[in-house]
Amino acid sequence: MVQRTWLITGVSSGFGREMAQQLLERGERVVGTVRDRAKVSDLLSRWPVTFDAPQVDVTDSAALRHTVDSAGQRRPCSCAIAYGSGFAGAAKYALGAAPTCR
Repeated sequence: MVQRTWLITGVSSGFGREMAQQLLERGERVVGTVRDRAKVSDLLSRWPVTFDAPQVDVTDSAALRHTVDSAGQRRPCSCAIAYGSGFAGAAKYALGAAPTCR
């Protein structure tokens, strides 16, 4: 299996959290945005190498772009992007071209 890094918005609860947990259990890497890192402290403890939870306001496009770029630089990978609203897809970058995602 090729390990991918998934960027998931809103992993504190609901669909985003469930998706993150299932992917981590499969051995995938997850960068999951949160408003409050304390809400995912259990995931950070359980998967310290494959899970990262940057605190970011996803309505701030510059902050979200920085989060995606940073994730790709720390973990060059094949990327997939999922949104807590339920839309998911393999992507080079949801907001534009990103050389670290292929």
